[in-house]
Amino acid sequence: MAGGGGMSHGSSSSRRGPTSNLLCSCGKVAVVRTVKSGPNLGLKFRGCPLWPVSV
Repeated sequence: MAGGGGMSHGSSSSRRGPTSNLLCSCGKVAVVRTVKSGPNLGLKFRGCPLWPVSV
């Protein structure tokens, strides 16, 4: 995931429950995003709240 801050959505994160706060490598709480295209269309994953960075 280019520019995703190194976040992954492995099965270990799903065992923590929906109320846990997973931290991104930048130190902020990761946000839930949805894949918009490709073979994983519709799947949810956690990613950096700063991506994409608006300039």
